[in-house]
Amino acid sequence: MKKNLSFLLALTLVCTSLVMGGCGSQEEKKPEADQQTTPQTTQAAQTTQAAQTTDKEDTSTKREQVLNVPFDNEPDSLDLARVSDSSSATVASQIIEGLTSVVTVNGADKAEPCMAESWDVSDDQLTWTFHLRDAQWADGVPVKAQDFVYGITRVLNPETASPISANIKFIKNAMDVVEGTKPLTEAGIKAIDDKTLEIQLDYPVPYFLEACAGTAMFPVRQDLVEKYGTSYGTEADKIVGNGPFVLDEWIHTSSLSFSKNPTYWNADAVKLEKLNFKIISEATARVGEFENGGLDYVSADTAEWIEQLESSGKYVKETINLPRTQYIFFNQEVELFSNAKVRQAFSIALDREEIQRDISQNLEKAAYGWIPPSMALDGTNFRELAGEPVQELIAANPDPKALLIEGLKELGMDEDPSKITIQLMCRNTTTVFAEYLQHNYNAKLGVNIELDPVEWPVFQERNRNLDYEMGYKSYGADFNDPSSMMDLWITGTKTVPTAWSSPTYDELLTTAEKSIDKELRAKNFVEAERIVLEEATIIPYAYSTSNIFYQPYVKNIMNPQFTATLFKYAYIEE
Repeated sequence: MKKNLSFLLALTLVCTSLVMGGCGSQEEKKPEADQQTTPQTTQAAQTTQAAQTTDKEDTSTKREQVLNVPFDNEPDSLDLARVSDSSSATVASQIIEGLTSVVTVNGADKAEPCMAESWDVSDDQLTWTFHLRDAQWADGVPVKAQDFVYGITRVLNPETASPISANIKFIKNAMDVVEGTKPLTEAGIKAIDDKTLEIQLDYPVPYFLEACAGTAMFPVRQDLVEKYGTSYGTEADKIVGNGPFVLDEWIHTSSLSFSKNPTYWNADAVKLEKLNFKIISEATARVGEFENGGLDYVSADTAEWIEQLESSGKYVKETINLPRTQYIFFNQEVELFSNAKVRQAFSIALDREEIQRDISQNLEKAAYGWIPPSMALDGTNFRELAGEPVQELIAANPDPKALLIEGLKELGMDEDPSKITIQLMCRNTTTVFAEYLQHNYNAKLGVNIELDPVEWPVFQERNRNLDYEMGYKSYGADFNDPSSMMDLWITGTKTVPTAWSSPTYDELLTTAEKSIDKELRAKNFVEAERIVLEEATIIPYAYSTSNIFYQPYVKNIMNPQFTATLFKYAYIEE
């Protein structure tokens, strides 16, 4: 079992720590020169010093500037309005660039100007005016403010049914547009002219410049969407970017190949000539490929592999505590899981310490909350504020099987758990953990679990369509505020549909997110997390950690904690 723990990746290993985004700060791979970042003030005219002065040493070497990156699953989609998984976001972030990007400078994440050369912000922090630099798409077409208007309103358009619309709900009238109560034209975004973009917000957002680096705010070419229709973003030749790399080839379930984009506005700062993402679903195969020199870094997910790679003395190691939580979720349109006591029984019956000790070999920390320990609220660690709600739930209900039977009575169902059979949807590369759940829930609750393994894109599609009974995966924050993870459970959010709804929860979050009162925000976020955990809408079981091993010649990969990994400043050193 320990040699096959690919389930512990749960989208958090290589593809989340280096390839997917949502990573911790990186100490070994910092920019080697001071970088100027953009302050959140008016008249923020800047130049991208990080891009221009990332590395001052001589990097002319015998090695080719080619980086080979491991991916453990196929990207779900490169249609930017539908990019909701980390691997897709990482691919998109190499070929498309937004108003800003987030770089890691001396261990801290900061927003730097990208398509926006400068910006102004009103005194009330509600109106942002971005001045675009002269830049081109890879086919030579100029990047215009209208491309941002189209891309953002396409995410908000209810006809798109974008799973990431909640990521930009701070835009004026955004949620009214998503819900269809106001037209697209009333969304707070407009092109003043080809080079000037105005975005109005419903309330001040301290992380707004970081959010501008997310895929929900990427520019999109309307002519290409209209040309390719539903096939937009499904193949390498059906999407054009404006970023540092061009996607040359996409061999589905096998690899993605990129080359340096010669039309990129800051192409001189890009040292890599080629970037290859190799899709290798089996963790054992990834480690073997790394040791044979076919990969330039790898995530080790067992104690044996960590010891093996460390003892060789050949590699550079980095341990990252990710802002990401692994969890089980339910389709509450299924009668069984419409009952809170039934869901609570499944949460209480899960031995998180056993998972940490015997399965993850203490490489992942047991989770008794939804917000991971690496996240803060207004500068204070959120877990210190909120405590451990799941531990309290367990203490109050020592007999999970008895609680399950109570729930069955309330539903008017047969009270014999052995007559219950549940379909557990899982990725076909993570069945080891599925087998653990199968055994655990049979032993603790007496229910029968049948495994339903599928490919990742199928998993995502079935999740969105509520075509499942029970599943598990992980989710990582896009910015350092609890709302980044709490918004998933607001009524109508399509990122991870569960059919759960709570007006009280919705109101708590809406009030907290629009407030500048720190005490109110803390009170509401803590209470909202407690609701979602006490009702067992989700069952968190582990906080993600990644142990990355690099070949020693790999330099300057940037791993922002809450946005996709950047390879545009990476290089190969002899």
